Amino acid sequence: MSSEHRLPYAKRLSGEEVAPPPTPFVVPNGFSLSSLLFALSFFLFALSSCGSAQPQPLIFGEPVWADGEISVYRVTNREDRIVGTAAFQVSHREQDGSWTLIREILDAGVSEQATVEMQPAGYRPVYSYLVRTFGGGKQVVETQFEGARVDIALTNRQGATVYQRVQVPSDIRDERTLLLILRALPLAQGYATRINSFLPIAGQMERVALQVRRTENVTVPAGSFDTWVVELKANDRTTRAWVARAAPFPVVKFIDGRSQATFELTGFE
Repeated sequence: MSSEHRLPYAKRLSGEEVAPPPTPFVVPNGFSLSSLLFALSFFLFALSSCGSAQPQPLIFGEPVWADGEISVYRVTNREDRIVGTAAFQVSHREQDGSWTLIREILDAGVSEQATVEMQPAGYRPVYSYLVRTFGGGKQVVETQFEGARVDIALTNRQGATVYQRVQVPSDIRDERTLLLILRALPLAQGYATRINSFLPIAGQMERVALQVRRTENVTVPAGSFDTWVVELKANDRTTRAWVARAAPFPVVKFIDGRSQATFELTGFE
């Protein structure tokens, strides 16, 4: 619609244009000014939401990773200095079909190894074990997941153990597995979903909003890849992941929302 304002029709009288008196605005019967303002506010809100993707139900496909798969990354900090390495290894147990992710990170003198066992369907966590070594000390976090109950045993550097039981939604996923299991989602332009995520060392659940933002060709030490750029937003932080569009859809790069460190793929097998 044109934004040009049209003047009302005017009659000519004695060579001059005289506009008719303006028609007063009348609120229709049954409406109040406040209701009209509410309707206008709702309309403006609807316009502002037009660009937001509607979240789809969280439905995972079959695993696209293989038993023994290993992804190796170099880690750079905010100043683009290389400060460490990371390795993600996946294994499969034939007896019950479960999957295990082992994530090892060496970053600025801190060594961390996290092991997470997952159910074969839906990739919900069953058990996790974290060992973090720093400054000559060691921290251990052992977690058992059972339905909506999570039991956590945290042992600090002095050897003291604290036990905690947390109630959570039964559909949570371990935060450390999100970059693996998102590969089994039907990623496409505009795709969005929600995931309940839990990090045992923090002892809290978060609602993660996942959305595919765009496609991008990205080059990392392992080569050049055509990728989906995926955002995972939780509270006040955002993790960005570049996921290859070709099978088996490895995560070739990601920027961690907590540390802002950048992980770039150096090897994949």
